[in-house]
Amino acid sequence: MTNNSPDQYRGIYGIPATPFKEDETLDIRSLESVLEFSVENGCHGIVMPVMASEYQSLTDTERRQVFDLTTKVVANRIPTVAGVSGISNIHSIELAKYAQGAGFDSVIAMPPFNISKPSTTEVLEFFQLLSDAVDIPIWIQNHSLGAPLSAKQLADLCENIENVSYIKEETVFAGQLTTALLDQAGDSVKGVMGGMGCKFLVSEYNRGMCGNMPASHFGDIHSKIWNFLEAGDEASAREIHTRMAPLNNYESLYGMRAFKEVLYRRGVITSPTTRSPGKKHLDKYDLAEYDMLLASIDDLLIWKAF
Repeated sequence: MTNNSPDQYRGIYGIPATPFKEDETLDIRSLESVLEFSVENGCHGIVMPVMASEYQSLTDTERRQVFDLTTKVVANRIPTVAGVSGISNIHSIELAKYAQGAGFDSVIAMPPFNISKPSTTEVLEFFQLLSDAVDIPIWIQNHSLGAPLSAKQLADLCENIENVSYIKEETVFAGQLTTALLDQAGDSVKGVMGGMGCKFLVSEYNRGMCGNMPASHFGDIHSKIWNFLEAGDEASAREIHTRMAPLNNYESLYGMRAFKEVLYRRGVITSPTTRSPGKKHLDKYDLAEYDMLLASIDDLLIWKAF
């Protein structure tokens, strides 16, 4: 385990995009750039690769490349969380072992699922096997896409499985589930982070969540909101949070393509390409809207390359 083992992982844990060249091959130089950018722009931790990184489109060889490059570039400056969601128990466990060997501080996973969702018993078995395979903290990614768990199920996992101690909560009514979880779990849950691009960050903070895991293209802004909250200045945090709402709306429409458009305009990556299948494109009206939206928050950005 590396030096980044605080009493509680806390803050904005940014998810860098995985950059691709226009032919959809992995762009290593841009990957180094976006990792460095994510650290330098204020993120309190790095999560890589997960859904906002298009992990599902990466080969296992590429995922190992991403693991190695992430720990090399981050170089213990902030904590790192490895995305090890896979299509089977064995798959996730192999990825987790590799990530720990590469120097990650913790791992995050959804229970494996493919044609059908796993049973509750299979979910319990998976996290026990994962805990047996590594000796670093494990985050449960509780997402509606996979096998969403109740507050009681999450509390039981954290209480009964040694290394399972953190949750990324992004199911429907995530805030209410988190409140129930923190009420039930006691000290067995070390922290809960939200997702959904920090859309509910202020409310999440007030519920006692320890941070959020958004895509890192606005890590400077999201970390600024978080730092205001930690300093007790909710009014300043809300002011910035409200200004980000129109951009959050566009992200809800276009997801990874939106994240990459911002990184491309900020001079961080060389192409906003996403991988097939399911490639998304922004048309001239979307691009014109981004011109206006990004100009409206220019004063909030640390890196003003666009």
